[in-house]
Amino acid sequence: MSAFQPVTDITLSPALTQLVVGQATPFTATVVPPNATDKNITWSRVSGVNVTINQNADGSELTLTTQASGTLELRATIANGKLQ
Repeated sequence: MSAFQPVTDITLSPALTQLVVGQATPFTATVVPPNATDKNITWSRVSGVNVTINQNADGSELTLTTQASGTLELRATIANGKLQ
């Protein structure tokens, strides 16, 4: 059995973008290292404008739709809860 390999980072592409109010904008998340044991990500809003977050089963693909103009901060949580 292989040793548990924790997630050390998550990159989001595009890293920074302007969202258009009411328009779904796609993003791709990449887990580092690629051989991490548990790669499931849950996305949530920390602060800023209201946003609808739609993500696929493992959280690697998501779309954001804002309801107003402003700034937004997101949080990525790994299923084991150790990386936020």
